[in-house]
Amino acid sequence: MSESNIFFLILFAATLHAGWNLIIKSFTNSLSAIGFKLLFQSIIFIPFIFFVPLPTGITWFFIIGSVVLHNYYFINLGISYNKGDLSYVYPISRGCSPIFVTILSSLFLQDKVSSTGWIGILIVSFGLLLLTFTDIKNKINLDVLKLALIISFTISLYTLCDGAGVRSVDNNFSYIVWLFVLDGWLIFAYIYYKNKNDLLNIQLKGFGLIILASIMSCSAYGIIIWSMNYTEVGYVSSIRGASIIIATLFGFIFLKEKFSFLRIISAIIFFLGISVIYIA
Repeated sequence: MSESNIFFLILFAATLHAGWNLIIKSFTNSLSAIGFKLLFQSIIFIPFIFFVPLPTGITWFFIIGSVVLHNYYFINLGISYNKGDLSYVYPISRGCSPIFVTILSSLFLQDKVSSTGWIGILIVSFGLLLLTFTDIKNKINLDVLKLALIISFTISLYTLCDGAGVRSVDNNFSYIVWLFVLDGWLIFAYIYYKNKNDLLNIQLKGFGLIILASIMSCSAYGIIIWSMNYTEVGYVSSIRGASIIIATLFGFIFLKEKFSFLRIISAIIFFLGISVIYIA
């Protein structure tokens, strides 16, 4: 498949990512919704294990590592949703992660990013970080900033795990299927233990939305993992950041949220960055 097709597939995945986040954000207790979303993903993928090779050797190390990191990430993400800090936390965590990912993948995966590529990645990160300025009032909340950086580094680590994992197998779908099958059980057990009543209070209509979010989420991240076998992980992480810009646009269209001048500038800077990455 050509680099152009991979590029646009990652943008499509970013759109799906923004969509499922919008759905989960609509729930009163987003952490419970995330728990069901991941559980449904695991259940959906169980039949597929009979059609892909069983992973072997070091691939299991990457799968287990990614599952643990994903669960830690989603727990913190759900906490951020419930606190109402997401508009501040998410741009920082997604804005910093392409830089972390590119450094880590250069060190451990021997990915080669050109100087032009680095410029594009830095422009992308700046565009995403600019979004936080619409939510900073008088002073920076250091606790929230710390949470954002922890989430960012967690994203970087599980991205590195998945990049290495999908490159360690002959069949890409073997890694993707087994990751999704195992991904949902731990976090669901944790949320059931912590918030049993909230889980049981989700209504039938809510389950329909969560199933839709699950399909969108696994489709999006399946594309992301697959693409990391064919292009540099840092580029994939950067382009995937389009989900934040798209989510802002969705919020403006569907939730009537304010679309400020600064957000427009942020979007322009971001897409300038991925244009530079495209030609790198």
